[in-house]
Amino acid sequence: MPLAWHRLTSFHMLISAHRDGRIIAGAMTYFGIETIAGSTARGGSSALRAMLKRLKEGGCVGITPDGPRGPAMTASIGIVNIARLAGVPILPLTYATSRRRVLATWDRFHLALPFGRGQYIWGEPIEIGGELDEAGLENARCLVETRMVEMVREADRRVGHHSSSHWTGAGSVRPARPVTDE
Repeated sequence: MPLAWHRLTSFHMLISAHRDGRIIAGAMTYFGIETIAGSTARGGSSALRAMLKRLKEGGCVGITPDGPRGPAMTASIGIVNIARLAGVPILPLTYATSRRRVLATWDRFHLALPFGRGQYIWGEPIEIGGELDEAGLENARCLVETRMVEMVREADRRVGHHSSSHWTGAGSVRPARPVTDE
């Protein structure tokens, strides 16, 4: 998923500071993707500062919207709060592949298999107002969740799957700049 951004801008992926997350972070380095370690349970405040710094520098931060613990396909309030604090929109992004294995994990992790077709879907930016109250933040969270679920279902449909029980998306927070093809 982070490779969708790789050539467009400086990209950092938020990954859990847990041992499993560190394995994933190590793999990301092979693709030239920098990571930010942290989650709500471990290293959250330093991760928040690092994400805000990268966003102020004009980079992009990728965040799995259902968080490290889920529930699956339920967006957490974290991505909305980061976008609000940084003053940047959330740009939803999802993918699907025609050949895959869906693992028996809490998030129904989607492992792409070779020789299949893939589909990325980029959604319209979701602007988050800086002065939202608790109800406004919850409405924004619900909007992110609804858009992501719709996009996952559409990506699955485009590669020949009829239903989706997994979330293969990432919401990215980034400064509003035009994206160009290279």
